[in-house]
Amino acid sequence: MAGLSVREAAQRLNVNPARVRALLKDGGLTGRRIGFQWVVDDDSVRRRLDLVASDRGRPLSRRSAWSAAALLDGQATPWLASSERSRLGARLKRHVADGVDIYRWWMRKRASVARYRIAAADIAELIADRAVVVGGISASAPHDLGLSFADEAEVYIGASDVTRLVDEFFLVGSERGNLVLHVEDSGFGWHQRTARVVNGVSAVPRLVVATDLLDSHDTRTRNAGADLLGHLLHSMADGRVSRD
Repeated sequence: MAGLSVREAAQRLNVNPARVRALLKDGGLTGRRIGFQWVVDDDSVRRRLDLVASDRGRPLSRRSAWSAAALLDGQATPWLASSERSRLGARLKRHVADGVDIYRWWMRKRASVARYRIAAADIAELIADRAVVVGGISASAPHDLGLSFADEAEVYIGASDVTRLVDEFFLVGSERGNLVLHVEDSGFGWHQRTARVVNGVSAVPRLVVATDLLDSHDTRTRNAGADLLGHLLHSMADGRVSRD
């Protein structure tokens, strides 16, 4: 099982380390002792986050998730009625003080996910494909997040483009593949409709990028996602929408 230190688990859960140790003792989290140190099961932290977040409402529908992301980027959302826009904005603002993981929970229905293996030399060509919008780790460079992933990629595509990309780039399905493919299969093309061109690259909105990063198993990547989302939420709490 993947493991986190007590400090890392505390940061993820937005609690103090003593609370993590208490949860380990009463079964609220699982882990193992190595010498005098606890190693916390990463999956149990994720389950705990989902349990806590579920107390604050169901995840957003796909339409609402992408609309929320567009709103936080200051985009026009002509597909929303003014009443819908007001309700969604109010929901986004209601839990700013509760931390970033509730927003990760709300955004979980944004797309389905598959992993593939792709040749590192083909990544740049894949990202340049007309059907592709970068997200997660592949959006870190355009947004200047300080992360580098030369041999990995994370992108959004529509369901109708999956077969073509698999054939053209000889993609091989793999749970540990270096390509994360988010498939937006609603038929509305939300990833394209809300895409922004950032430093010459078509990228999904920053709320989606942040959520992608928060879903990573890598601590540094998750921290970058939390920082990005925290920046967006602080901007919203201050009554302004942040733009690059």
